[in-house]
Amino acid sequence: MRDQFTGDDGIVLDNAMAFWIARVYLASRGILYRRFRAHGAPLTPEQWMVLVRLWEAEGVTQAHMAARTLRDEPTISRIVAVMERDGLIERRADPADRRSRLLYLTERGRSLRRTLVPEARAMVRESLAGIPEDDLVIARRVLQRMAENLA
Repeated sequence: MRDQFTGDDGIVLDNAMAFWIARVYLASRGILYRRFRAHGAPLTPEQWMVLVRLWEAEGVTQAHMAARTLRDEPTISRIVAVMERDGLIERRADPADRRSRLLYLTERGRSLRRTLVPEARAMVRESLAGIPEDDLVIARRVLQRMAENLA
């Protein structure tokens, strides 16, 4: 990986880890969007992350959701507004703090799990075809370490 730089201050983009991370991200983003749209759920990857996090735990603040999805609060606010408009989630007053709003799934948001998770699973299965499990564990560990180094 360190061969992405040449001796004359050049860059070999095809040898750069970030280039391949971005390429995989963009490809998976497009595939998921098309698969979800085919099921009548044209979700963005950002909306998908919010749904997944709410499937894990509902009744969280937008600030909590921003942290859990690695987004800033204004971005989460826009994502949540669109998802609320589309009937996927709702904001409710926090009984402990009326100024705060908590995020909950609607029945439609809950029901998407049955149709969309199999699509995500299929996309992941296709993308990982032919890669040994040990290599995948190492790749995840390397990416986690890179993220820690950059934090």
